[in-house]
Amino acid sequence: MWSMLHRLPSESSTLEKTMQLGSAAIIIFEHVYHLLEQQRSLEQQSVRPLRVALHQYMVSPNAVAVREAVSSAAHAYEAGFSRWIPGSTKRSQKKAELIDAITDVVLQHRLSIPEV
Repeated sequence: MWSMLHRLPSESSTLEKTMQLGSAAIIIFEHVYHLLEQQRSLEQQSVRPLRVALHQYMVSPNAVAVREAVSSAAHAYEAGFSRWIPGSTKRSQKKAELIDAITDVVLQHRLSIPEV
């Protein structure tokens, strides 16, 4: 996952990099949970579910879609603060919009749940 961040343009902000990593981690960890549940129900030996989920995410079109959507959301958020006043209502509203956008991205780009 860290290698994915290194492919981001060097001018990517800390916020954007953090959102990229966080979004990917949530999607991957949710998939790990489903893989573990599948193994438990089928009484299988561990096949390194984290490694499997990471690979499935990285080769899926979801990785690119998440990167593009998160980048767009982060840029839109940062563009609204050229003249920022600490504690302003505008900042709270923009932060809420960013959180909603990232949540939508994660929910829209989940990996498919393995069949049991």
